Amino acid sequence: MKKILLLCGAGISTSMLLTKLEEAGAALGKSEYEFEATTIEQADKYVPEADVVLVAPQIKFQIGSLQRKYPDAKFSAMDMHMFGMIDGEAIIELAERTIEGM
Repeated sequence: MKKILLLCGAGISTSMLLTKLEEAGAALGKSEYEFEATTIEQADKYVPEADVVLVAPQIKFQIGSLQRKYPDAKFSAMDMHMFGMIDGEAIIELAERTIEGM
């Protein structure tokens, strides 16, 4: 099971994304993924266990510091369009590209 972690500032928007990701994962037959969402303040608890961390657009400026703090983690920033449209399929594709090393 691959764990995809969504990381944002307050956790409100990413919690909405979770439902869409679970629906998109089921529709695409991607049962190998587990989705979680949390705030950047809770990163220490969740990032080490994630296979990929997708960062919300509003905190993408923090990717550099996150990469320094968690050098073994794979990070990618969701773009504003996929995030705003709650595009579960596009977000899963981004996660897969990130896991594969883009």
